[in-house]
Amino acid sequence: MSGRFLANVPGMKTASAVPELDPRTLSEDVFHRDYVANSRPCVIRGAVKHWSALEKWRDKEYLKSRSGQHPVSLFLCELHVTKKRIAGNERVTTFGDAIERLHSAQTERGIVGFPVPPEILSDVGDVSFLGQTDPAFWYHRVRGFFYRRAGTAWHIHQFDETLTCQIIGRKTIGLVGSANPYNFDLRYIFYTEDYYDDPTAFADLEGANLPWYSVTLEEGDALYIPPLWWHGVAPQTETFGITTAVTWRSPPHVIANGIIRMARGEIDMFGKTTAPHFQSLVEVARKMGLERELAIAASASPM
Repeated sequence: MSGRFLANVPGMKTASAVPELDPRTLSEDVFHRDYVANSRPCVIRGAVKHWSALEKWRDKEYLKSRSGQHPVSLFLCELHVTKKRIAGNERVTTFGDAIERLHSAQTERGIVGFPVPPEILSDVGDVSFLGQTDPAFWYHRVRGFFYRRAGTAWHIHQFDETLTCQIIGRKTIGLVGSANPYNFDLRYIFYTEDYYDDPTAFADLEGANLPWYSVTLEEGDALYIPPLWWHGVAPQTETFGITTAVTWRSPPHVIANGIIRMARGEIDMFGKTTAPHFQSLVEVARKMGLERELAIAASASPM
């Protein structure tokens, strides 16, 4: 089973539960005021169980016939952050071929992540508590992760809000906020990925009081992941699974906080000036009087 990148993180053994909410009683105002505005993760149980994707995407022939022609990269490994672990495991193929291989018992591990194709995008419905939002800076509105026994190693989103929606299968997600004095220690551990094989990689952080959280998503659940929160994802089922990520632009004060933290050197931007909508971020920063700070953050980026 996948998940060493969770099991080898000591904080997962004592992680706090993510606050659980009910979509039937969760209003748009409460979600944005209490969680998004405060960059506070939460899980909304059954938030997307009404999406037709939960039924239609179980049929591999449906996925193949509707969107099988699209080119994708199939990774026959976890979705790593280091080239050394991905090297030799990428296969450029079609979505249809990837879906077939991800359903095969002969495939030990594999994952495809790309924008949900337009032919099946209508299978993704609305989210009652989300409301109208602005386009994300970094990501497409809805991305799909199609996998078999493969998770995503610990990583962070510098900008944009994410609602991780579980379509098929179960998965566990660990989280830890970056607003702590050990953040660059975490960054080093997570972005060298030594922890993946070495359970002692966190030995120097023993006793550190870090805000670890953990949550297991069932089909139809949605997890809100704020920007600047580290997270690692491990499937809990052995067969084909699907997760989607719905993204949108953060509130202005959250964007400003991120830019200021990066300019101060508290966290870095990882060279994302090549993001498709980076110029939109530059324009927003200019309107907030933070264009200089954004330039400092970008120039100091180590990657």
